[in-house]
Amino acid sequence: MNSEANTESPVAAAVAVARAHGIRCQRPIVLRQAWHVLVHLAPAPVVARVSSGIPFPEGPRPDDVVRELYVARHAALGGAPVIPPTDDPDPGPHAHEGHVVTFWRYAAPHGDVDPGEAGRDLRVIHDALLDYDGPALPPAGHPGDVVEMLADVPESADVELLRRIAARQPRLGGQALHGDAHLGNVLRAGDDQYWHDLESTCRGPREYDLAALVCLDRLEGDEPAARSALAAYGPHDDELVDELIPVYAAWVYASFLLTLSRRPELEPILTDRLGRLRRFSDER
Repeated sequence: MNSEANTESPVAAAVAVARAHGIRCQRPIVLRQAWHVLVHLAPAPVVARVSSGIPFPEGPRPDDVVRELYVARHAALGGAPVIPPTDDPDPGPHAHEGHVVTFWRYAAPHGDVDPGEAGRDLRVIHDALLDYDGPALPPAGHPGDVVEMLADVPESADVELLRRIAARQPRLGGQALHGDAHLGNVLRAGDDQYWHDLESTCRGPREYDLAALVCLDRLEGDEPAARSALAAYGPHDDELVDELIPVYAAWVYASFLLTLSRRPELEPILTDRLGRLRRFSDER
């Protein structure tokens, strides 16, 4: 049985792998905890990204970790403002006691995210990824993952809605993308600003990333920063953005449905958002 109960904690895994690769870690600091746990291996300027150890669909796929490394490295080498994996030590992926560990450069958060800069930088990332030729990427919207996630959720009208949206696949040819390009995945580090968290990288039109950027604003109308970022991005097909918002949202909300048994406090928020998604989708 593979679970958190019978594997080392993500922090312990991060420290063990770090020490095996010569990283001096005196004080591991947890920066964020979700599907992956981010651990600053202080005082080293390195962050370990550690999988929860829970298998998909409740946890991440190991392949996502590999794709993230390749896509982030390609974007960084192309001059795009993304947090890159480390050069030394070997960024991985490293396996340890049921966890997957990767190493990334540490950027100290300082200051507020500039939405306009984020929008302009997203275009730079897209340009840098035009010639990406690494491991194959899943299609935008991750329809296969949506089907697998919903298979573990009791049938309902909401499950049927998400399954139907995921099956649409409108005009999804394109290029390598960030995959989850909302402003929560932008970090301000003083004079610099970076996009990060490319674990959901996929292939599709650029407008799929733009749909992620403005999804909540289009569904709820209260995200002016996202609108500023979209305006700064520059020319794009706004009709396609609207067409892809349900595709992006279906993937996000399928994962939320899957977590409700462990996080019942999310239910009223998710119920409201699924209602908004249903109305938005019916208008398309």
